[in-house]
Amino acid sequence: MKKVCLLFFSLFIFSVAQAKDDCELIYSTASYALNHAKSALKANNFDHQKYYSEKALESYEKLFKLLEGSQCEGLSEKVQDIIADALKAADPADWDRGRYYSKKVFTSTQDLISLMDSRTEVAGVDSTD
Repeated sequence: MKKVCLLFFSLFIFSVAQAKDDCELIYSTASYALNHAKSALKANNFDHQKYYSEKALESYEKLFKLLEGSQCEGLSEKVQDIIADALKAADPADWDRGRYYSKKVFTSTQDLISLMDSRTEVAGVDSTD
C-alpha cells in the first residue's frame, strides 16, 4: 500500500513540476521576445529594425505553440494580438510605421510579462492578498 501511495504522490509532484516548467518556458520565451522588440526599437536603420521585429515574431509564434499544451491559461488572446502587431512590425511600409508597431509590441510584451508575474506566487505568498 505504501508503494502505491508513493507512486501516486510521485506522479502528482511530477505533473505539478511539469506544469511549472511549461509556464517558465513561456515566460522565458516572452523575455526573448521582449529583448528582440527592444533591439528593434534601438535599431538605427530600417533593415535592423525589420530583422529584430522578425525575431520577436518568431519568439511569439513559438510562445503561442507552447501555450496550446500548457497549464498557463488566459494568455492566448493577448499573444494573438501581439502577433498581429509583430507581423506589421516585421513587414512595415516605412520606417515610422515599423517603429510604431515595434513600440506597440514592446509595450504589449511588457504588459504580458507583468500579467504573468502577477499570476505567480513568490516564496509561498499568494499575490492576491
